[in-house]
Amino acid sequence: MKLKIAIPDNPIYRQIFFNAESVCKEFGATLIKTSEREVAKLFEENKVDVAFLTPKDYGRGTRISDYRIVPATCLAVEGYSRYASVYFKQGLRTIKSAGSPTPDDFMMNIGKILLAERYSISVDLEKTDKTTVDDILENNDAAILWKKNFLGDVAMDITEDWFDSYRIPLVLGTWVVRHQEEPEALDKMLKLFESDSLHGRTTVTDKPGEEMEPREGKLIHEWSDEIEKSFDTLLEILFYHQFTNELATVKMVGDEIGSPTEDSTMFNQGHKEDENQ
Repeated sequence: MKLKIAIPDNPIYRQIFFNAESVCKEFGATLIKTSEREVAKLFEENKVDVAFLTPKDYGRGTRISDYRIVPATCLAVEGYSRYASVYFKQGLRTIKSAGSPTPDDFMMNIGKILLAERYSISVDLEKTDKTTVDDILENNDAAILWKKNFLGDVAMDITEDWFDSYRIPLVLGTWVVRHQEEPEALDKMLKLFESDSLHGRTTVTDKPGEEMEPREGKLIHEWSDEIEKSFDTLLEILFYHQFTNELATVKMVGDEIGSPTEDSTMFNQGHKEDENQ
């Protein structure tokens, strides 16, 4: 069977997928590069065998099939990343509207969660045809998009704010297969996708000015116990904010644990017991 692999078309993953096209050609595999949501949809519908999924799409998909994480290359951020930002209109006391050209992307959802958790601001994130900060802020109080913010912007770096809030890395994506469908030597093939310059951890530094401390963060590309725990906590937060319908659990290739339904039932029973005490 010809292997089919789907990856999100986003430059933040460039080093992880650096050699993907040439490696897939060499191995006779089909590579599909598309939007974040379309990658998840293809995997949900069994149209691809392997996918690089966000935690949100992993959590949503576990109610459909038995997803398993391949403990290979991942992407997580601890602190500042300059990947995406929430921008605010100057002089506002509260936020009543927010717009984004990609409101369904996982990172935009994290921005929305932070607004609710840190600032008690609950707004719907509207899709806009506008793609620049200034254009979006013409009709909205806030804009959330894939863009670095600069000195002088009324904005926050989403991954930096996440780490300040929860003190755990924000996992952005992992390789996922369906249970008992892992292709032979998959981890070795995925390793070949990577750029030679990719390291397990990379420091990101921004020096906005002499009067301000440098902003720093770490890009994490290797799966570990720390990332697994962060992923598990993230699934709980996504469920709490109803970005997933069930409380998913972290399942790895080779694990033999209960079904998502059983895990969710156990959580719900425990939650009810706590309320009754």
